[in-house]
Amino acid sequence: MPARIAIVLLLAATAVAQTPSEQAEALKDSCNDGAAADCVRLATLYVEGEGLPADAEKASEFFEKACELGDAPSCLEYARRRRVGEGTKKDPKRAVLLYQQACAGGVAAACAELAGALEEGNDIEKHLGQAAELHGKACEAGIAASCGRLGAMYEIGSPVEKDEARAAQLLQKACEADDLPSCQRLAAMLREGRGAAADLARAAELAGRACEGGMQAACALLGTALHRGHGVAKDPARARDLYAGACEAGEASGCLGLAELHRDGQGGAAKDPARAAELFNQACEADLGRGCYELAQLMARGIGVPRDVAKATNLLRDAFTKRDPRACVQLGDLFHKGGLVPRNLIRAAALFREGCDLGSVIGCSRLGGMLEVGDSVTQDIAEAKALYTRTCEAGLAADCYRLALILQRENLRPSRETFVLYSKGCEGDVPRACYEVGKAWEAARNPMKALPFYKKACAAEHKPACTKVRRLEQ
Repeated sequence: MPARIAIVLLLAATAVAQTPSEQAEALKDSCNDGAAADCVRLATLYVEGEGLPADAEKASEFFEKACELGDAPSCLEYARRRRVGEGTKKDPKRAVLLYQQACAGGVAAACAELAGALEEGNDIEKHLGQAAELHGKACEAGIAASCGRLGAMYEIGSPVEKDEARAAQLLQKACEADDLPSCQRLAAMLREGRGAAADLARAAELAGRACEGGMQAACALLGTALHRGHGVAKDPARARDLYAGACEAGEASGCLGLAELHRDGQGGAAKDPARAAELFNQACEADLGRGCYELAQLMARGIGVPRDVAKATNLLRDAFTKRDPRACVQLGDLFHKGGLVPRNLIRAAALFREGCDLGSVIGCSRLGGMLEVGDSVTQDIAEAKALYTRTCEAGLAADCYRLALILQRENLRPSRETFVLYSKGCEGDVPRACYEVGKAWEAARNPMKALPFYKKACAAEHKPACTKVRRLEQ
């Protein structure tokens, strides 16, 4: 037998013959001589209690030693222990430095954990900017949850500049790696067409996937898809079950959906306005503005709860503070008209703007009207035109007509652009728009094409159009 092989076998036999205590002493000597791997092995023995009594203090001691010797994963383990005081003195500030050391050493999980701690700001000082930077680093290294958290930051615009397209990309990456919170967020974005083209079927699919993983907000989202037939066949009964399960689990959006079913008597849910009001109130108390808004509607009419207009108005204010766009507009209408609240046109304009910024087409339209005429706000025709362009494209035919009138005043005579806008207004049953289309055809010396438009306006009791009809039919 060659001498070298004999020596190896002898050493192996000696190692086998060693007691756990002897192995620990040998590893300790090697660790003290600078072998980081043996420090880690020894620390692991004390964590797991393999042949030795579990000893958190000694485990921490050797993880610290391994970290000092340059083992980055040990820096992460020691950081965790320093953060909570496991086997060592609790020291969150020291933990941050250790996390940073591990992250710099290429341990992506350390970057992700430190980012999460900086987001939460519980035992470590909150710093969202640093958290975003670290999530970015962890995401690039393949940590799905960090891609999802960074995506959420881009979606809401804090602490990074809002970029819904970037958010959707990051959430997609995280979702593909089975990060279910990201699937849920992406489903909500795809349903609303934010950051990517609206895709109701894909949104429902992702919500279902996250729901199966136990995410109750996703179950409520899937319930909404089934309730309204968004991307899937309508199934109000299944929607009811999903809403009820989510609500029982404390998910306010589930209570909101269940409230709608009880209010309308759908999906096998008994029509029960009182129960609906109770559920809307739960959603409102959970900071869902829509819950406050819907409860205000019931209370203003005395449906399911005693009629109380003053309380309903306060609920609208609550919904506004929770950024419900419809509440902004309805409250703006109250201030614009006066009566229930003192008339305040400046406040009304601010509320309409808030609703518009939150996506309310009606809010944009109301604000456009005030800016066009300078109704207690500085007249701004350019912004009014921009708002009318937006609302016209969103389907508000009356605003297509208003935009056409502004353009015609500026150009002094009809143009191809104003003709198209008047036509859109007419298609949306705005009598005055139909009358203008008729006038354009008549000016083009084509009275027979003008006649149907005059007739449509006349049917809506537009007197000048009726006069035109009588003249052309003579």
